[in-house]
Amino acid sequence: MKKFITANDITALGRQGKTEYVLGPDDRLTDLARETAKRRGIRLVHENARQPAAPPAQAESPAPRPVPASLFQAPPAPPQASAPLAVRPAVSARPRYDLVVENGTVILPEAGRLAVNICIKDGRIAALTTESASAVSKVDAAGLYVLPGIVDPHTHLGLFAPLEEELETETRSALLGGVTTIGTFFNRPDSYLPLIELLEKQVPIRSRVDIFPHLTLREEAQLAELPHYCARGMNSFKVYMCGIPGLFPHQEDGFIVRCMQKLAALPADPLLCVHAENASIVEYTEASMELLSMDTLEAFAESHPNLSESEAVVRTAHLSKELGFRTYIVHTSCRESIEALRSARHDKLFVETTSPYLSLDTGSDVGAYGKMLPPFRSPKDRQALWDGIREGIIDTIGTDNTTITSAEKQVAGGMAKAIAGYPALATHLVSVLNEGFFRQEIPLEKLVPLMTKNPAEIFGIYPQKGTLLPGSDADLVLVDMNVSRTADPARLMSRSDFSLFQGKTLRGWPCGTIKGGRVAAWDGRLTDDVPSGRILKHGML
Repeated sequence: MKKFITANDITALGRQGKTEYVLGPDDRLTDLARETAKRRGIRLVHENARQPAAPPAQAESPAPRPVPASLFQAPPAPPQASAPLAVRPAVSARPRYDLVVENGTVILPEAGRLAVNICIKDGRIAALTTESASAVSKVDAAGLYVLPGIVDPHTHLGLFAPLEEELETETRSALLGGVTTIGTFFNRPDSYLPLIELLEKQVPIRSRVDIFPHLTLREEAQLAELPHYCARGMNSFKVYMCGIPGLFPHQEDGFIVRCMQKLAALPADPLLCVHAENASIVEYTEASMELLSMDTLEAFAESHPNLSESEAVVRTAHLSKELGFRTYIVHTSCRESIEALRSARHDKLFVETTSPYLSLDTGSDVGAYGKMLPPFRSPKDRQALWDGIREGIIDTIGTDNTTITSAEKQVAGGMAKAIAGYPALATHLVSVLNEGFFRQEIPLEKLVPLMTKNPAEIFGIYPQKGTLLPGSDADLVLVDMNVSRTADPARLMSRSDFSLFQGKTLRGWPCGTIKGGRVAAWDGRLTDDVPSGRILKHGML
């Protein structure tokens, strides 16, 4: 495993009065380490040639990894040692396991970094061992990090295209990005029972990932049906303090309190997700800006001011604490919210942000493609979110994926006419690693739980999901932190025709995804394009 040199390593050298850092043949520098060396006047040289260290790689990966024609056929000649071998046949006549992933560095959320082999049987993790194990097939993960399959708690499917279509396209895109389980929000008037029946029929025959649905509550008739939803395993719900015209109505505090009281009476452990913005502040601000030009991300952000979010965050925290009800604040976006949560946090309140908010801000060049609600905030707000992760204020990282094409988003009309939403599943993990590991220098041991164990625990699907402990589902993602690739919407398999990161080079792409013990994606392509999705009953006691 290559060693990554951080800013702390460079700083420590400077404190010793040294002016040169000698890099070993396998050493790699984070961006912040390189900047620190330049700022402190420390020369970076290679151990052998003693030449200045080359800049970070920005080119495409030199060669694709071989993909086996069948999971049980021998692969072509092995690639370089740093790349995983394709699945290869076992040598044992009576193998004990179906698949073994060996020689990788495993990030186990409960324990940190481990050098263990992962043994898989019947679609589940059967054992973690340091010894060689017999199996029908093996994957050599030397030089790679092995993570639990990513759990994205916040997606939207079926808003701008039929749900059946997006269950196929977007879950394929998710697998390419290492996402094996998604929480998906649904919103409709009247009863959700027909929707639940539709999901139970369509997910197994169309989805490539597992899904735990969230139901938006908007009227009394739905509250009356809560026991029926609970009996079907649906125990996460949502309300909008500030809605989106034409899509989601906003609910007043009295209705939200009633939701919490009704949910608390269920024979389960339900969770209420809250879109926290003050509707009145937003409406008055939008009215006052109606005649102003709104052609930049910065101008659009002013229409949904930070105050509207931070006030609603405090209100949500107070209602949750007073009623003793588990509450989850979705897509936190600004510095004021993080500051308020330092004192407002309590044991029944959970906080989410998203990978786009962590990666982009009002200074980014995405233009109308980046229009979202809440909006992208300033660079200082984005840094505050990373500080919230460091401090443990933020519990999870989702995407708020809303699949939409350029035409549907109306980007040709500019910021004022564009609709909120963007695809983010395929770039979720890599964008967090690119910014969080290489720029912010947050250890993988701290980042990975926010995308695996934490959302699984909060939404009641742990330890089935979010971990690699024996007994859990065999969902894994293999990551090469040395791979740099330019994001290309045509390769991401979404129904959308754009990406927030199109044309940008990101580091830390998934190179393999294992779903239910089967190698589902390899080197940017699907290798097992068979629907295997399940509706996960969640929040059950």
